[in-house]
Amino acid sequence: MEEIVNTDLGSYLRQMRERVRPEQMGLQARGSRRVPGLRREEVAALAGVSQTYYTRLEQAQTAHASPQVLLSIARALQLSADERDYLLKIGTPVQNPQQPAPHDDQVSPSTRMLLGSLGNVAAAVLNYRCDILGWNSLYHRLFAPHLGFDAPERPEQRPNVIKMNFLDDNVRSLYADWATESESNVTYLRFISGDHRHDPQLAELIGELTIQSEEFAALWCRQRVSNCIEGSKLFDHPVVGELELMYQSADLQDGNILKFYHAEPDSPHEAALQLLMVDLDSVHHH
Repeated sequence: MEEIVNTDLGSYLRQMRERVRPEQMGLQARGSRRVPGLRREEVAALAGVSQTYYTRLEQAQTAHASPQVLLSIARALQLSADERDYLLKIGTPVQNPQQPAPHDDQVSPSTRMLLGSLGNVAAAVLNYRCDILGWNSLYHRLFAPHLGFDAPERPEQRPNVIKMNFLDDNVRSLYADWATESESNVTYLRFISGDHRHDPQLAELIGELTIQSEEFAALWCRQRVSNCIEGSKLFDHPVVGELELMYQSADLQDGNILKFYHAEPDSPHEAALQLLMVDLDSVHHH
């Protein structure tokens, strides 16, 4: 029996359907609606599929649909681009599930050099599960000075960004807006799970978080998806205080992700970030 991670197509369709307001779609909200959102027959009509067929998908009697049908349903439910991509991934059969994950969580020497040379940028290399495979000293000092600098080198203790966000109070207290941060972590994890339905380590991570954090479990059940690749975050750092940083992600050739945080040039935020670069020990000793 092959284990497939989180491909609950039926419940995803139902949640997305319940999210849509009938008025948005120009439908009269006439009569009493027992449930929020659109009715099944309305979605079926908007998507141009039979009500019976749509109901079978939602009740998980049919596990897959053609991409054309899924795209019509995505339009009917007004899904975002990320949500549509996710629906296509969970609603079509997995191609070659036997294929192992392409990378072995190793960071190439040239990527290590890049990390080291990004001076006033906090940078880390993550795999898609958000395990930290390597970081530069600024990223380490920004996010996890309470962990050893060599923590990413040890697979069994490798820090995981999402786990730390929910389970490590040091990291949790860094975010000025923890609720938004944790929500974007979960929507990213849900988005990525569509690509990696056969990854036992991903399933293990999700299982562990669900058991150890009620907050994670509640967010995970909402099945919201989005791929968070750039934006800005406000930090409340124990050493340098309030700090607003922009972040971006770049895909590396080996399948890993380079994540970097940077401040607006010549801003007080940049000054604060540079202050973190000062050797903290020498400051304390004088």
